Amino acid sequence: MKINKIVIASALILLAVSLVPILMLINQWDSGSQSYGITTSDSQQIHFWWQDVNQQVHQYPASAGTYTYLFLGFLSCSEICPIRIEQLNQLEQRIEQDASFNKAEVQFLFVTIDPDNDTLALRQAVIDARSTRFVSASLSESDLHQLELRLSDNINRQLATINHVGNLFLLNPNGQIARIYTAKQLSISKMLIDLNHIISSQL
Repeated sequence: MKINKIVIASALILLAVSLVPILMLINQWDSGSQSYGITTSDSQQIHFWWQDVNQQVHQYPASAGTYTYLFLGFLSCSEICPIRIEQLNQLEQRIEQDASFNKAEVQFLFVTIDPDNDTLALRQAVIDARSTRFVSASLSESDLHQLELRLSDNINRQLATINHVGNLFLLNPNGQIARIYTAKQLSISKMLIDLNHIISSQL
């Protein structure tokens, strides 16, 4: 009888131990289906003033219903920025084609970290001319510095060429960070699933 209890107890312990990794995998799969980018508990609103290519000054956030993909970069960048801009271009095209996003207001806001060289004409040609959803912005030096600190984007201007992380931020209509996409997260399809989930959860 005592041996049977020991066998049963041992079997239960083995079962419990074997269930832990299975439950972890299920949890990862489930959370992965909900979120592709990095989620954050930071609920603080991002706020700044910016200037468009027509030298008009705007406040962010401005529209109560607009979701914003925010990217800090510079147009002479040869590595991160061209990839990110093309990614945003493809994402915008998919949003335009997807009927589920017909009522969604989504904009792509490119903030230059090199305003001296990213001229109004260059920004217009490379960013703003893509579609009405694309907007390029320049900020005052102090506002740009505060935004960089707020996003922890680790921009270094002390080198021969500007060095930056190149994270992409999806902001909800209140100016709060909903997702962060690193340089390794380039799946358009998964970003669309993220966007759809975020919009649906706030309806």
